[in-house]
Amino acid sequence: MDIISIDTCNSSLDVQKTKSLLYQLSNSEIPIVFKNGMSKMNRQQWYDFLEQDCQLIPDKRHFDNTQSLKIQDWWEISYQPDKAETYAYSATRQPLHTDNAWFSNPAELNFFVMHKQAIEGGKQTIYPLSILMEDLQTKTPELLNDLTSIPVTIKKGEGAEEHITPIIKLGNSPTIFWNYYRTQKATPAIANMCQAFFDFLAEQENTSSVFRLPSDTGDCFVFNDAKLLHGREAFSARQSRDRVLYQSMWRLP
Repeated sequence: MDIISIDTCNSSLDVQKTKSLLYQLSNSEIPIVFKNGMSKMNRQQWYDFLEQDCQLIPDKRHFDNTQSLKIQDWWEISYQPDKAETYAYSATRQPLHTDNAWFSNPAELNFFVMHKQAIEGGKQTIYPLSILMEDLQTKTPELLNDLTSIPVTIKKGEGAEEHITPIIKLGNSPTIFWNYYRTQKATPAIANMCQAFFDFLAEQENTSSVFRLPSDTGDCFVFNDAKLLHGREAFSARQSRDRVLYQSMWRLP
């Protein structure tokens, strides 16, 4: 699968072109990578650029490792051994998922800044929704039918809002909302469906359907959270914050 890669070291950042590319993500599965993006602007300047120049609308709702809702510009995803019981702070492989599945009104775009990439491993894994649906139709059509027809409840944190939706929502532009650990296993049928999908995705990770997104220290990248699944390869780390990634969420006008 192609990605859109813009080398910010070798070209100026055209506001109108960048804005147009970001708006096209409303119906696109293609990630955009700003190579060496941090050489052009720091993290705060990128945030201001997205909000003021590109006129995206920030969504500042982030949950911390205690499942408490925090209102802040960025969420830090980093290796921290004292918090390594959660994927965000571990060095292990992170299964394929979407970030905003538990919101009933999720932001469309996730914008990331790779502050520090691991010396080995740590690439993002990407599974575009259209390819996923083709694979499901070919290999397990019954599971695809369940994923598109059975409503589930996705929730993170006590007292938090719930998102009731099929995992794959059909329509003119299908979307996906998936987090195995935050999907309520309310019935045996839902539990079986979630486990089957979790296992299917694990098997697919090493096939050509899932690709690796290049992301080095200083790169920035953005994609539509509901148009693909993403995860992370395991990586090598010796000290706290040997890998640091920042995430922000954005709505399209």
